[in-house]
Amino acid sequence: MSSAHHIAVQEAIAANPRAGPKALTIEQYRARQSGQSNRRLQEDYRLTQIPKVRTPKRRGGATAKLRRERAALLDRVNADPPPTWAEATALWLKIDALEQQQQQKQRAGEQRRQQQQQRSQAVAAAAEQKQ
Repeated sequence: MSSAHHIAVQEAIAANPRAGPKALTIEQYRARQSGQSNRRLQEDYRLTQIPKVRTPKRRGGATAKLRRERAALLDRVNADPPPTWAEATALWLKIDALEQQQQQKQRAGEQRRQQQQQRSQAVAAAAEQKQ
């Protein structure tokens, strides 16, 4: 840069101090840099953030699977054209086995609920006796 140009820039800055480059303190510089890095981190986070997806509740998963299998077997039994007698017999045996499993699971669930009710009643009775 020539000295004449340098002097012209200095005079322009002196005439209008807000137009020229700003002299920053080290604290201002660090604050500016940390702000930029924070913004970059936030932008990166927004890019990598996985959108929420609604998932079905998994309650009763085993019994639901048994119901689906049973429904599929019933569809095969009732298909048009119908299966052979041997195949239909095998399908009905599988359906009966699935129904028995489903009933066992229902009975086990009822027993667990009864046990849980008994425990909660025992806890409530013990709490009443303490009072």
